[in-house]
Amino acid sequence: MPIPVVGLGAGGHAKVVIEILQLEGQYELVGLLDPKPDLQGELVLGVPVLGGDEQLAVLKARGVEHFFVGLGSTADLKPRRRLYEFALSQGMKPAIAIHPSAIISPSAVLGMGATVMAAVVINADARLGDNVIVNTGAIIEHDCVIGNHVHVATGAKLSGGVIVEDEAHIGVGAIVRQYIRIGTGAVIGAGAVVVKDVPDGQTVLGNPARRRERH
Repeated sequence: MPIPVVGLGAGGHAKVVIEILQLEGQYELVGLLDPKPDLQGELVLGVPVLGGDEQLAVLKARGVEHFFVGLGSTADLKPRRRLYEFALSQGMKPAIAIHPSAIISPSAVLGMGATVMAAVVINADARLGDNVIVNTGAIIEHDCVIGNHVHVATGAKLSGGVIVEDEAHIGVGAIVRQYIRIGTGAVIGAGAVVVKDVPDGQTVLGNPARRRERH
């Protein structure tokens, strides 16, 4: 029997996760929750928007025990983290969404609530934390360690042994050299080439990646 699951957020990211879960065939999508009034009662790829986050307790009482975070992220992972932790506080369990075309080493470890999209490669002994997004076509090489609430964006490439701390964002098409550390809350800009460690909270851009200057 499919497992009932509800999505938190009804934007573009939710659409991708919906299609992954439909392909997996393990879950029954009962609805989405989103606070935006104009979305109430709408359908997102055939899945109804049932109301705001206050409906989560109602659904839990009806036997829906699993959730996914349908809110994506750019540079700020905190809203996504808050939704994830709110659902956990309500006694919900995070669903793992893995696209069938993803290639994941049998020795890799994925945390709770991971979302792994189409054409992703995750290689030997890589370890991913909770509530991580690995977006379309991204590569995470051997022995990488990815923290909680991290977004590795479309087409990004992490060489072997890279460490990415919690809530960091690796931008579209970015390349990170082997054994680099990306600090907590750091942002790697789209297309950046990272050849040295990035401190906590810092944003870097360019090739080679340099700290973004404030003007």
